[in-house]
Amino acid sequence: MNIVDERSKARKVVEDTNFDYLIMFLICMDAVVLGLLTVGFADVNFVTTLFLLDRLCMAIFIVEMLIKMYAYGPRFFKSGWNVFDLVVITVSSLPVASCLIVLRTFRLFRLLRYVNRFKPMKNIINIFLMILPNFAAMAAVLGVFMYVFGILAVSLFGDVFVEFAELPSALFALVQAFSPDSGIIRPVMAVYPHAWIFFLSFSMISFLIVTSFFLSVISAMVHKEFKIASNL
Repeated sequence: MNIVDERSKARKVVEDTNFDYLIMFLICMDAVVLGLLTVGFADVNFVTTLFLLDRLCMAIFIVEMLIKMYAYGPRFFKSGWNVFDLVVITVSSLPVASCLIVLRTFRLFRLLRYVNRFKPMKNIINIFLMILPNFAAMAAVLGVFMYVFGILAVSLFGDVFVEFAELPSALFALVQAFSPDSGIIRPVMAVYPHAWIFFLSFSMISFLIVTSFFLSVISAMVHKEFKIASNL
């Protein structure tokens, strides 16, 4: 049997649906294991078992990558998903990753490549990608708006309140002002009785910007569905 036949058999294995389901199951199991490892269990044997399961999943993922690299040869690197998997596995298999769980959690991102197999999840991703331009526009408008109000807050309240002494802290305080229990607005109003005009204007304009974003997304989705229905 020559190497071409062997690679052909390896491709059949890695392209089989059951193989994908197995890898998905292992990724999900690894996610549960990583979650349990963050809990401070008193049973040392149980923690050791979890760690061994994590290492076993890691070993299987490495073998999976090696089989795919052998099956596809140089073509392996032409697939963005294969390169993504390789980077994730490489990062999470670094020696320091055994100590830093944050590096091992990168393996969970591999589930993204299987989104296309499930239509509801695929639809969510498509919607997310569709609204990205609108979201970027909203973020830009909101950023300019908050920058202006941040400068105003420093000018109006910075002499008395340390939260508004500098622009970075003022921007953070304005973000906190969105929360009803932020505890920032009332102390300011106690010193500056007319400060409610500033905070009310800030809240209303922010609300209008965010609402406009959601309305634009809904309008775009309705237009897309209407266009699809018209082409049927």
